[in-house]
This record gives sequence, C-alpha cells and structure tokens, in this order.
Amino acid sequence: MPFLMFQGRAQEAIDHYLATFPNAELLEIMHHPEGTEIFDPAQQNDDAAPAPDPGTFPTGAITNPDTAAMEAVVDWDKNLVATAQLQLGGQILMIQDSLVKQGFDFTPSMSIAVVVESAEEFSQVTESLAEDGEYLMEPGDYDFAQNYAWVKDKFGVTWQVNHPHRTPSPEEAADSAANAAPARAPEWS
Repeated sequence: MPFLMFQGRAQEAIDHYLATFPNAELLEIMHHPEGTEIFDPAQQNDDAAPAPDPGTFPTGAITNPDTAAMEAVVDWDKNLVATAQLQLGGQILMIQDSLVKQGFDFTPSMSIAVVVESAEEFSQVTESLAEDGEYLMEPGDYDFAQNYAWVKDKFGVTWQVNHPHRTPSPEEAADSAANAAPARAPEWS
C-alpha cells in the first residue's frame, strides 16, 4: 500500500485527489490536535527549546493516546493530518503530514499508476493533476496505450495515468482477478 508523507499539505492533497478522481473515497482520517506544528530542526538555535524527545509531539508529550481527541478539531484546513486512507479505484493510499520537517520530498522514481476507462476520464484526471504541476511525459497515444501521461502534481507526487488500448471484458477481468496471487505479509526467517 503506497504511503504518502506530506509536510503540512496532506489535507489539501486529500481534497484535491477527492475532486480529481471519480469514485474516490476517504475511508479514514484523523488530525493532530489543533495547534500542532511541524518541527524544523534547521530552525533550531542555541536559545530555542531543545528538539522534542522521541515519543512526543513538538507541542508536548503524548499523555493521552485517545484517537477520538485527535478528531475534535474545528478547522481541518489548519490542522495536520495524523493518518488518512484514501481509496482511488481499487487501491488505497495512506497519507499523513510529517511532524518533523524532512530534507527530502517526493521523487519521480516512484509513481502511482492509475488506469482509466475512457478518454473523457483520462482528460479530466490528467488536467486536474497537471494544474500547478507539470507533465513529465505529455498526454498522447503511445504504443502501449491509447492515452498515457506521466504527471507531477502540485504536491510533487507523480502519477502515471493510462487509458489502455483495450479494456478487458468482465469475464477476462474476473478470470485475471481469480488467478492473481493473494497479497500477504512476507515470511521472515
């Protein structure tokens, strides 16, 4: 399951993806308590308070791990996402805001693949993702797809959107799903 870690823009990304993808569904979301801030170690100076100890939020120790309290927020746009699950098609994305500013961001070497069923859906999805982002491969007819685009969205997440030449029949899709290897945890020995 893909895990996307944002640096303060997770709620904005969730809202954008819900508007972009037909039938997208927010399965779960919890927010950090109101007023929680992202700790930036680069802004640390000798006069500032020390970095938080492991097991604490930058705003204080976790004394009550009651997750219901995390949802008691008023303004989602100003609160950081502790955890969320967003379903797009048949895949689930886990999403969160990091509470520590990271020295890295998303990279195009890892993309989320999306298969669409029509030219209209392809256009709607790719245009929405490319808004304030960029195309890494322009939308077009390629040997492997009637419509394909590789898009870096405004959050830095890359998407490979594919409208295949041919959509499998329901029988072919059911047969393929029935013969697919079940997902399971690795066996460590």
